Amino acid sequence: MIQEFANYLRSIRGYSENTIKAYCADLRSYAQWARENTNQARWRDTTREHLDMYLTYLCDKGLKPTTTNRHLAAIATLFRYFQRQGMVVENPCRYESRRKQPKTEPATIPTQHIAKAYQRTKGLRHNMLGILASTGIRIQEMLDLEWQDIDFQNNTLHIKGKGSKERTVHTEKAVLDDFRKVLEYTKPQGRIFWISQRQARYMIYEALKPYSNSRALNPHAIRHTFATELAKNGTPTATIAKMLGHSHIETSQKYINMAEISTAHKGICLTQNV
Repeated sequence: MIQEFANYLRSIRGYSENTIKAYCADLRSYAQWARENTNQARWRDTTREHLDMYLTYLCDKGLKPTTTNRHLAAIATLFRYFQRQGMVVENPCRYESRRKQPKTEPATIPTQHIAKAYQRTKGLRHNMLGILASTGIRIQEMLDLEWQDIDFQNNTLHIKGKGSKERTVHTEKAVLDDFRKVLEYTKPQGRIFWISQRQARYMIYEALKPYSNSRALNPHAIRHTFATELAKNGTPTATIAKMLGHSHIETSQKYINMAEISTAHKGICLTQNV
């Protein structure tokens, strides 16, 4: 059943492989708990009381609200799938059961630290830092890039985002010049970066660590920094949402106040003097 659900998320809903993996793990966790703590024999026997008990169990384990809410989101999505298949009538997962998450400022990295790391690294680390810092794209979006997605003439990248949503983003000419050099010696095809997301995260951390004491040295912090710099330069909320590939404009509003000032769109400058 879970495997069929995973195929549905992949082929119909367009979920990322990381989300699918997390949802399936969460569902297996609930199924094991239900077998050990309830008389529930089938998924369709799940009740609101069962889920309230499970939420209490997760909270007692000390899990963060983001984690417990993801467990509930996985179950709710599964039951929406059941409803779509005509297997159940009601979804027992109540939205009001989800825990409130404390509002925190997005973790960022001083732009001069990113620029210094970019200028003083070479090879794969240098290329990945350049792409992430100059575009603000997600790490998986970067890893999904293929050579045919680069438009050297217009300094743009074709991004295949979440939910099969595509967009075009601009990058710095200096960043693409590094990739152009590769083409002088060979004609590569397929994906640009043949590494796993875990490897990429570690390489980004290692690249930034010598030049920054920030608490978050990871690709998503670079994305937050890119968006924050756009906001500081007065980029409208809708434009930030479009550049970052956000489905809802509200997601981008954490970076700026509602006053939209029309100025040039400027993110992280990788060629600044450091």
